[in-house]
Amino acid sequence: MTQPLLRLSDVGRDYPAGDEPVSALRDVNVDIEAGEFVAIVGTSGSGKSTLMNILGCLDRPTRGRYEVHGRNTAELTPDELAELRREHFGFIFQRYHLIGDLTAVGNVEMPAVYAGQARAARQARTRTLLTRLGLADRLGHRPTQLSGGQQQRVSIARALMNGGRVILADDPTGALDSRSGEEVMKVLDELHDEGHTIILVTHEMAVAEHAQRIIELHDGAVLRDHANPKRPATRAAAAVAPANKAAGWQALRDRFFEAFRMATLAMAAHRMRTFLTMLGIIIGIASVVVVVALGAGAQRQILAQIGALGTNTIDIYSGGFGDPRVTTVRPLRAEDAQALAAQSYVDSATPNVSAGVTLRYGNIALNAQA
Repeated sequence: MTQPLLRLSDVGRDYPAGDEPVSALRDVNVDIEAGEFVAIVGTSGSGKSTLMNILGCLDRPTRGRYEVHGRNTAELTPDELAELRREHFGFIFQRYHLIGDLTAVGNVEMPAVYAGQARAARQARTRTLLTRLGLADRLGHRPTQLSGGQQQRVSIARALMNGGRVILADDPTGALDSRSGEEVMKVLDELHDEGHTIILVTHEMAVAEHAQRIIELHDGAVLRDHANPKRPATRAAAAVAPANKAAGWQALRDRFFEAFRMATLAMAAHRMRTFLTMLGIIIGIASVVVVVALGAGAQRQILAQIGALGTNTIDIYSGGFGDPRVTTVRPLRAEDAQALAAQSYVDSATPNVSAGVTLRYGNIALNAQA
């Protein structure tokens, strides 16, 4: 018996809410084979989006086991999960989630940049996908210049950029009119015919009937899992060509230039915000420079004031202050001061004579030191 492409075994997902957790999924057991077209149907709050997030490795189950190609996703590192999402899954969202500053080509190219595809190869594949989806004349248009159906087709091309062996479509027609919705479902039918595995989340049974198999959820549990009699049997999965990888340094270079280009586009699109941000940075840097300069100037001024206090002046006495030899020490003379002044390490020498005297003014007499 062959291993299913995706397998969920007793999967549950709980979220904290107050004193007791809320179970979004309860004991879900589902196998999805390669090349199947599966629709997950349920009312709001039934756990459809939670199940979709777990299938796409955007979330981890609280309990149970989820396997992709036989690999237990609980044992994969964050980098391995990111590689799995990038190389094997293609995501189509209800609200498109396109980058507003990029053109249709730029949005579709984005997954290939992270995958390290060569620039020429990814640009050629981008134009091929958009042309195939009827957007050959919209390559340079931004999302705001496209209709809802066109934006959704851009997101489909983005999902297929790295191969998209498994397409996860989260209510892709929910934000579209009936005609655009039919066009999107027609594209998904064609992708399924080519061998892509399609997993569609919807709350409309009419949309779900495009699938070969319908899984109905209710309160986080599988209520019914049955084949759709209106669709033929499961087709075999077609091989998806691997992406042409660039050399390691080229991939790093492309990521750097892509990040630089996106930053430039974002700054150009939000000029006032960019100006205010730069002004804040300039004011901050200037404030730091001023504070450092003021501190350095104050330090030099204090050192100069301390130097002016005479800390380098030395008083030389002939004796005293408890010296028992004071009676035998010869007193200093003016010639001694001149001899000291002649030394190379002395700036100047001044003789100093101190004596006690009596000061008189009128009938007032005071003892003083002169």
